[in-house]
Amino acid sequence: MVRILVVDDDSEVRKVVSEILENEGYEIKEAENGSKALEMLKEEKFDLVLLDVMMPEIDGWGVAKKIKSDPALKDTIVCMLTVKNTPLDTLMSIEHSK
Repeated sequence: MVRILVVDDDSEVRKVVSEILENEGYEIKEAENGSKALEMLKEEKFDLVLLDVMMPEIDGWGVAKKIKSDPALKDTIVCMLTVKNTPLDTLMSIEHSK
């Protein structure tokens, strides 16, 4: 079964995304922030991490960078989840993907 970690500081967003994915047959775990997500990733294997871009403490870009720089996690698929859609956000997305 495909395991997905949904990371968002908004509990309602986590709930909606998790319910949709669970209804499609995926196994879902949730993390309320980037630090918790990184802890969970060290303890469990996930096939996909859905990351909110804007979170307190460490934002989604910071979490993604830590995942990709960790040899044990670097092959984990990361997808950024955001409702932001401005030219600056697009530029930041391109810049962080390099």
